[in-house]
Amino acid sequence: MNSTNKRHRRSSSNIQHAIGETSREVEKVHEENNSNDIDTIEDAWKAVVAKSPMMQVDQKAEEFISKFRQDMRLQKEKSLLEFHERLARST
Repeated sequence: MNSTNKRHRRSSSNIQHAIGETSREVEKVHEENNSNDIDTIEDAWKAVVAKSPMMQVDQKAEEFISKFRQDMRLQKEKSLLEFHERLARST
């Protein structure tokens, strides 16, 4: 194993320990994934942030806001359509 890989394993291990994973869990995940997609410290940090519970909360909030806005647009369109139908009946 070259020094870059050793450094990578050590740094990603430190990050994973910081989020509460043990080395056995990490090795198990690496074996299951069977990939080396984390090449740099930045990649490792992005992976940690992506798994963050706060990131999941933000994503759920964005989904809720998006759905709310879509529902408001549909409600506005429906209301406008009903208004035009009432106008057409009254004349």
